[in-house]
Amino acid sequence: MHEWPLLIFTICMQAAIGGIVMLSIFYSKMKKNGIDPFKVMKLPLLVITVLSFIGLGASFAHLGTPTHAFNAILGFSHSWMSREIVVTGTFIAFVCATTGLALLQKKVNPALLIITAIVGIIDVYCMAAIYSNTLVNGWNHANTFLSFYGTTFTLGAILAVSLSIISLQNSKLSKDLLKTAFLVVFAGIAVQLIGLATYSSLEGEIRQISGQAAAVSLGAYEGTVAIRWIIELIGITVLAYLALAPSKKVYYSFVYLALLAIIIGEGMSRYVFYVLGS
Repeated sequence: MHEWPLLIFTICMQAAIGGIVMLSIFYSKMKKNGIDPFKVMKLPLLVITVLSFIGLGASFAHLGTPTHAFNAILGFSHSWMSREIVVTGTFIAFVCATTGLALLQKKVNPALLIITAIVGIIDVYCMAAIYSNTLVNGWNHANTFLSFYGTTFTLGAILAVSLSIISLQNSKLSKDLLKTAFLVVFAGIAVQLIGLATYSSLEGEIRQISGQAAAVSLGAYEGTVAIRWIIELIGITVLAYLALAPSKKVYYSFVYLALLAIIIGEGMSRYVFYVLGS
C-alpha cells in the first residue's frame, strides 16, 4: 500500500475537523454551566492545530514538493483536488486564527469556532469528492462520502471529549460532554455502517450483472474489516459505559482506552479504503 501519506492526511484532517465541530457544540454547554471555555478548550485547540499541520505535512509528502500544491490550485474551477487544497488551507488558517486568538485573548471566539467548523465540513466533502469522481470501483460510490463524514464525527467526538474533560475534574459537565460525545460517535459509526451496507449491495449487483466477481472486493479483506469492527466496538462500549454509568466519577484511563481503540479502528478502515483503490 503506497498511500500512507494520504491515509495520514485524511485521518489527521478529519479528526481535527470533527474535533472543531465538537468543540463548537461543547462551547454552549460550558457557557450554560458557568465554566470558562478557554480553560477547557486550550489543550484541544492546540492538539487540533498540531494534527492539522501533521496532515498538511503528509499531503506535501504525497505531492512530492510544495510547488506541486501551488500548481494544483490553478485548477480550482474544474478540479476537486484543487478545491480540496484551497479549502484545507483555509481550514488550517482558521484553526490557527482560532487557537492563536484564544491564547492571546484568554478566551475562545465562538463565531470564529463555528466558521472554522463549517469550513472543515466543506473540506471533508472536497476530500470525498476527489475519490467519488474517479473510475475506481472501491471509491466511486456514496460510501466514500459516508465513510469520510462518519470518521470525521467519530474521531472528532472522542478526541475532543478526551482532551476537554481533563480540566473538568469529574464535574457534572464531564458526564454531559461524555454523553454528547457518545451520541455523536454512535451516529458516526451508524453512518459508516449505512455506507458499507450500500457499497456491499452495489457490489452484489455488479456480480449478478457481470457474472463474475467485482474488480475490487471487500471479501479479500474480511479479516481486517472484522478485526477493525471488534476493536472499534470495544472503544464504543467503553465510551458508552463512561457516558451512561450512574457513577459520577470519570475513569480517565478508560477514556484514553476508548480513544486508542477508535483511532486504531478508524485507521484500519482507512487502510482498507486505500487498498481497495490501489
